[in-house]
Amino acid sequence: MSTVDLTPEEYANEYGESRQRIRSIVEAAVSNPATAQSIAGVMVPACPDWTLTNICSHLAGICRDLVERNNPGADAQAWVDRQVAERADRSLGSLLDEWDEYSPRFETLIAKHPHGFSGLVLDVVAHEHDICGALGIEGDRTSRGVHACMLIEARQILDRDLVAHSLDAARFLADGEEWLCGTGDVGLTLDLGDHPSGTWELTRLLGSRRSLAQLRAYPWQGDLDRYLPGIAHMDLPASDLVE
Repeated sequence: MSTVDLTPEEYANEYGESRQRIRSIVEAAVSNPATAQSIAGVMVPACPDWTLTNICSHLAGICRDLVERNNPGADAQAWVDRQVAERADRSLGSLLDEWDEYSPRFETLIAKHPHGFSGLVLDVVAHEHDICGALGIEGDRTSRGVHACMLIEARQILDRDLVAHSLDAARFLADGEEWLCGTGDVGLTLDLGDHPSGTWELTRLLGSRRSLAQLRAYPWQGDLDRYLPGIAHMDLPASDLVE
């Protein structure tokens, strides 16, 4: 496991930093005459059912709901869908303003209850790079938020899912760091030591942002197909996602 951990306050800070980067990215696109008229309806390949407006609605809505204790029920997807539908006709600027209004209180929740809310750091940083991909730009792939994402993937998701599927440990290496996930002997290893922005790439492939064909193209040591149930947490893209 990586030994470079973050404090609860640092997780909260990375949520806020990602929010600010997203605002800057969206505002730059809105202010560009070449994209201003169409930007709100741009489709996001990493979230194929969503536009840029939908993603910003999700980010603002989930933040506000959790601050106001409108927590998800048994059907979390319905909770998310409601947030998006309620904001379908809103401008990008108003969505970002709403998010800015509620985010400081949400960041306090992350700092106070990291086990309950730090997973939303993964959500926001993942969507930050989903937005970058939709706009054809390269975001900050070496931010501490990316490192936070990998810690969350390893400790909160992979540890759980590998055990749930009766799989042995998996080992991931990138940028001079190592993440050992699960229990038992190591049955699967992926070393991206020579890959530029390797930790970022790990977060994308472990976050279901790569197709099955793309996953199989990495230099795995071990039986990837046997491990897929433990490392693919959502449906994989039907087509390659090139970022």
